[in-house]
Amino acid sequence: MSLFARTALVGVVLIAAGAGAALAHHGWVWASDEDFVLEGQIVEVYLGNPHASLKVTADGNVWTVELAPPSRTAAAGFVEGVANAGDAVTAYGHRSKDM
Repeated sequence: MSLFARTALVGVVLIAAGAGAALAHHGWVWASDEDFVLEGQIVEVYLGNPHASLKVTADGNVWTVELAPPSRTAAAGFVEGVANAGDAVTAYGHRSKDM
């Protein structure tokens, strides 16, 4: 196999591995098509990578609400101090099929 062919093969494998990792953490790939509304109280706010998220208590359960990546979340105005533990929240979206 030529050096070019080996380099191309390694490149394809690395791209495929990266795509698999991205699909593995994007829960909405398997999300239900039904709209879902969650009303509760924020327990924790996380604004880091790979996605910002909220932990929310509602009806005796703790839910994880995934948001956009930090740069997109901040661009939308959701920055540190906008929401804090103890605040009431209403989240609209799609829930995972395993919930």
